Amino acid sequence: MNNVNLTNQQQAYEFIKTQIMTLGFKPGEYITDTQIASQLNISRTPVREAFYRLEKEGLLIYEARRGWMIYTLSLENINDIFDIKEVIEGMVARKAADCQDERLRNALREALEKMEAAAREQNADAWLEADKHLHDILFQMAGNELASRIVANLNDQWHRVRLGFVALQGRTIRSADEHRSIIESILAGDGEEAERRMKAHLNKVRSELVHLLVTMVLPFVQKGI
Repeated sequence: MNNVNLTNQQQAYEFIKTQIMTLGFKPGEYITDTQIASQLNISRTPVREAFYRLEKEGLLIYEARRGWMIYTLSLENINDIFDIKEVIEGMVARKAADCQDERLRNALREALEKMEAAAREQNADAWLEADKHLHDILFQMAGNELASRIVANLNDQWHRVRLGFVALQGRTIRSADEHRSIIESILAGDGEEAERRMKAHLNKVRSELVHLLVTMVLPFVQKGI
């Protein structure tokens, strides 16, 4: 594939992914390579390659004779995502507690302060950015790039639900408090407690999210979330 096609493929990939994650394309909606190619003024070939990438990431589903459908999430999907996140991120917290790199440890403290500041200001966008930065540091401390990529893909899959969830009153404050507890265990070198607290935090997020979906979202949608 030449450089022009690679550039166009990346353009198509980023455009479609952004539309999916921000609900520009709705869950259950069908899109075509012709539609996207026309919008971006590029050929259909790089668009199809972008479709294949997004299918591998679980964000598009191909249906014979119907085309490409924007993925939908069920409660089972949410529980599957959090089952995996609890195992991987719990392990990451435990391994991060062994890290003695003072540069990373100080960066973790600063990331936590930014998260807490965003929570106090009730700034959901700043909180999401701080949360991502804090977890990126944890993955660096744990030294596990593969785990980072897996969790990033899982987070992409529930991102559009997360946007509304984070905006709930008090959620960022509670989450920042839970993260402080995790970080304190990591900086104290207590890997087992850090893992336990990380799993407890994710379990709380799961429980609150499922309750929100069951009571306020799923009864009002037809094709999933």
